[in-house]
Amino acid sequence: MSAGRIAVVTGAGSGIGRAIATRLARDGFVAVVLDLDQDSAQAVAAEINDLGLQGFACGGVDVSDRSQVDAAVQKIRAELGPPLVLVNNAGIVRDKSLLKMDESDYDAVIAVHQKGTFNTVRHAAPLMKEAGYGRIVNITSSAGLRGNFGQTNYGAAKAAIMGMTFVWALELGRYGITVNAV
Repeated sequence: MSAGRIAVVTGAGSGIGRAIATRLARDGFVAVVLDLDQDSAQAVAAEINDLGLQGFACGGVDVSDRSQVDAAVQKIRAELGPPLVLVNNAGIVRDKSLLKMDESDYDAVIAVHQKGTFNTVRHAAPLMKEAGYGRIVNITSSAGLRGNFGQTNYGAAKAAIMGMTFVWALELGRYGITVNAV
């Protein structure tokens, strides 16, 4: 494995996360496929490895669970080295208009997007600080900036991610860590 070239992508078991992980692997990183679904994480890591690149499955991780994220980051560090690139892509939707939305729909989306982003950065940033280098990319949405019908929960979570991105860029920049949102 490539020491110092470890990139973790959350929600990489499918869709945009899968594409990001594959692109990072093509660019010479060990692409850590972190996903809630163990089988999807293993399948994407295998696809990356079948291309002659370096993929590593880290499945069965609920990003909204602080202890699971801590264990995953420690496993990555122990087996590969410290992750110096983190792409927070994990997400779910539970679209309903405000008057039809249940609290559980709101809480689930906030937990994965907002708390999940917090958890991964909170556990990866100390390792980046120690290395004097890190790159964090948070995936957000125009729904958090301009709104989108039926997405109170999603819009709130994505707006919060923008706010955290601004704060973390200020706080972590002095350690050689850049924090951006796409």
